[in-house]
Amino acid sequence: MASAVALGGLAWAAERESGPADITLLEEEAGAGGESPASPFAEPGDEGPRKDAVPGYVELSSGAKVPGRIYTTRAKRVKIFNVEKEIYEYVPVPAVREIETIVEWERMEREWRFKEAGSPEKVYTGREYAARKFAYRLTLLGGHTITGHIVGQPLYVGRPSRASPSRASGSSDGSNDDGRPSAGSGRSRAGSRDQGDRFVLHDRQKGPLDTRLEDLVYLERVVLDEEVRPADSPR
Repeated sequence: MASAVALGGLAWAAERESGPADITLLEEEAGAGGESPASPFAEPGDEGPRKDAVPGYVELSSGAKVPGRIYTTRAKRVKIFNVEKEIYEYVPVPAVREIETIVEWERMEREWRFKEAGSPEKVYTGREYAARKFAYRLTLLGGHTITGHIVGQPLYVGRPSRASPSRASGSSDGSNDDGRPSAGSGRSRAGSRDQGDRFVLHDRQKGPLDTRLEDLVYLERVVLDEEVRPADSPR
C-alpha cells in the first residue's frame, strides 16, 4: 500500500493503459498520512497542466454531455463512504472508470417558517421546492465497484486553451457566467489554465422555491476513458 500512495500522475497514466489493480485508501490509512494536504495558498492558474487528468465526459440528467480532461482537487482523492463496509475509502480519479449517480429519493418539500419570533411553532407557507438525495456507484479500472455517499467532492472538466482565462465562478443566482443554468450538482466555471467547468458531487440537492423536479438538473454519470473524444460526446 505504501508503494500505491507514492504513485504520481505519470505512473497512473501508464497504469491505465496496462490495466492496473484497483488501489484505494481506507479511512485509517488516509488519516495516517496517506493523502498529502493541498496547499491553501495555491491559485488554480498557477498549478500548471494536470498530469493526473483523464479524458472523459460528464453527463447531466438533461442529456447534455460535457467532454474534457477530468480531475479533482490537487493531492486529493474521491472520498466515498462505503455503505456496505461502513468505512470511508479514498479513490484516485485515474483509478476510476465510471461514476454513476443513484437517486435514493426525490420529492417536493414544503417550506416552513416560524409563526412568530421566539416561537417554536412552524407554519406552512404554501410554497414548495424540489429535493433529492443521492448515492454514487464508483466502478474502478479492475471492475471493482464501491457504492456509497459522497459529500461536496469537486470534479473539474478541463478544456485546454492557449489564452490565459480570467478567473471566474458560477453566479449567485445559480447560473453560469455565460447565462446557462447551473446543474444541481454544483456546476460553475473553473478558473485555471485548463478552461472548463466545475461540478460537485453532493449528498443532497435542493432547488429554489417553486421549482419542479424535472427542472432541477443533476450530474447523472461521469465516464473516464482514454478513448473518449470530444466529437463522441457533444454538449
